[in-house]
Amino acid sequence: MKHKEYDIAILGAGFSGLVAAGILKKYDLDVLLVEESGLPGGQYLRTHPLGRRGEESLNVLQRTGLKQIQRLEGGRVRLMTETRVLGIDDNKELLLEQNLEDLFTLRPEIVLLATGARERFVPFKGWTLPGVISTGALQIMLKGSGVFPAEEVVIGGSGLFLYTVAADVIRYGGRVRVVFDENSAMQKMGFATGLMWQREKLKEGLGQVFKVLFSRTKMRHRHRVIEACGDKQIEAVRVAKIDPEGNLVPGSESEYPCACLAIGNGFAANIELGLLAGCKPAYDVDLGGWVITTGENLETNVAGIFAAGETTGIGGAEKSIVEGKLAAYSILHKLEKIDEDQYREHILPLQKERKRYQQFACRFNALSDVSEPAMESIPDDTILCRCEDITVGEVKKAVDRGCKTLVAVKRALRTGMGICQGRTCGPVLSRLIGNYTGTPVEEQTPLSVRWPVKAVPLEVLAKPISRLHP
Repeated sequence: MKHKEYDIAILGAGFSGLVAAGILKKYDLDVLLVEESGLPGGQYLRTHPLGRRGEESLNVLQRTGLKQIQRLEGGRVRLMTETRVLGIDDNKELLLEQNLEDLFTLRPEIVLLATGARERFVPFKGWTLPGVISTGALQIMLKGSGVFPAEEVVIGGSGLFLYTVAADVIRYGGRVRVVFDENSAMQKMGFATGLMWQREKLKEGLGQVFKVLFSRTKMRHRHRVIEACGDKQIEAVRVAKIDPEGNLVPGSESEYPCACLAIGNGFAANIELGLLAGCKPAYDVDLGGWVITTGENLETNVAGIFAAGETTGIGGAEKSIVEGKLAAYSILHKLEKIDEDQYREHILPLQKERKRYQQFACRFNALSDVSEPAMESIPDDTILCRCEDITVGEVKKAVDRGCKTLVAVKRALRTGMGICQGRTCGPVLSRLIGNYTGTPVEEQTPLSVRWPVKAVPLEVLAKPISRLHP
């Protein structure tokens, strides 16, 4: 007798995954919710422990996320934390690894990709020095562990997340020496005026900016970090002014003492599992780069595989919540748990709301988009692939030798073959090859993906594999 498989596997327990699971649990379905970290809630909730100041210190979205977690209790939803998806095929067969101890396989009827996003970086000289970290890593250290990497930090890059992190440092009693923002003040003001319809978001953003303004933090607009200086660790940061087109202004360089530099240039969607399953990708600057494409019901080109949240485009927690709801009702309709009239009643307002958040996403991602002059100004001796120590100049030489695609450069130089599997260097490598060859990124093919998607010790892969059932 064949044991029952899970009806639905949701890959990622961020906002979209949590919201979808909360809706699906009401319809007598066996749902598996897989989360790579130790707690559900994604980056937004993972770094907001209640023990520090209580629930009253959380904003509306954080409270919403906590309620979604609480609603999972008592249903037929199984949450597996510290669990990584190592592979998926076009038949929806999954390979899971939990806590580096157990391996499981399963084949659910439906898969929802809710794999979120990661930070994006533009390389510069010295960015591999100890003391140079991502803005997200700084935030996790603060909120997850209450740890300051230095008495005073410098924050640089582009996008609104810089001010979120700066406000968090100040809120937790730290000091931000200066924020170097590649955008102008007018660009941020223009963005803010477009949020009048989203008052809660506008209030949160203005609160963060005002917190930074009223602290002793200096704000330097149209400044780009060009070098992290130091011998064994960062000791200073060199910056330069940039003009409205993104070109470095000659003779504008200056240097600031620095013990910790937190850097970030927006976000990139995690599409690797979608690619492995045969889902169609697309490059869309307005959505943050490479994304998994879907229909209006959020089903991909692979029957039975849906995608929601940042996987379909960088757009924030509100977009993820709406898409989690939309995906859940689309899945219920596909499984014939709700009829056509019920389906349309739910999805029509959600699709309208989703379009509004996609418009927000366009403006949000425009503030962190990397300009062509920024790419062209990266010195050839700058390391591009940290895992394999491959420089920008080596990539250009490989292109000159005929390696004009991501795959060809990967085979020639091993870019994207290290422990991060191209998650860090991939977005920049696409732009670099595109600029150097004149081939637009949207006409390229993303880096190939193979099992296992995440680095895992061979001794773990050698363990017996169990079939996972409800």
